[in-house]
Amino acid sequence: MQLPPFSDLPQDAHLYIKEFDVPLAQISGLGWVNYFGGRPRTFDPIWLKPGNHWAAESREEWMAVVRNSMS
Repeated sequence: MQLPPFSDLPQDAHLYIKEFDVPLAQISGLGWVNYFGGRPRTFDPIWLKPGNHWAAESREEWMAVVRNSMS
């Protein structure tokens, strides 16, 4: 399985990491998306609580979490 290319993510996507190993993206017009395992799936934000997720510092950091979730 290949990593999703950065070009698939809109520039205005907000990238988050949940509980250290779940890469999430909040995409305008689409909502929350879980990229765990490298495959995008819808994500219900009801599972987000204060302190269990944070903004990724960069697209590279976020992509590393995606990569790690694929192994």
